[in-house]
Amino acid sequence: MRFALLIACPLLLQEAPPAPFLQLKEGTVWTYVSGGSEGKVKVTGREKVGETETWVLTTQVEGEPAQREYLAVDATGIRLFRQATGERVTDYPTPMLRLKLPPARGETWEWTGEIGEGKAAVTFKNEGEDDVKVPAGGYKAWKVSVVISIGAAKHTGTNWFAPGIGIVKQTSQFDPGSGKKQDRLIELKSFEPAK
Repeated sequence: MRFALLIACPLLLQEAPPAPFLQLKEGTVWTYVSGGSEGKVKVTGREKVGETETWVLTTQVEGEPAQREYLAVDATGIRLFRQATGERVTDYPTPMLRLKLPPARGETWEWTGEIGEGKAAVTFKNEGEDDVKVPAGGYKAWKVSVVISIGAAKHTGTNWFAPGIGIVKQTSQFDPGSGKKQDRLIELKSFEPAK
């Protein structure tokens, strides 16, 4: 009996592996609000993009065509492989790293490629943990700033990623280069994990 206890003790002392930062499962739904409009993002399935198995997240806002994002998540990050709206599909031969994992304050990373028909340069910076209040409640989230340049157009924004949930808040400012800037705020209203 003593032998069994000596084997079991180290197993009890080991830390449990960390939970995935973003748990994706078909049927999970995020509901967001922005300027009086409401939209839903739903995990609608899985699909291979090249050799990578991705999760398909479908965004539906009333009166607009559905948008799909094809994401993969592992211990090193959340990556975007493809975006699609209707018949228009954009593949990213080098996937765009949306959030580097594990998150670390001050960490920066870059992505270059094509978005639409233009060459894009994207810079990300992890600004650290932040307490965020949105209609769905209060969260401790990782604040990641983003700067996207496509020709004369510039898009700046911030995403707040809450562990186990995903984006809970997003701010953005788009300057098409003509001086007519557009601001946007998107906040999480509810989160329904798949059963």
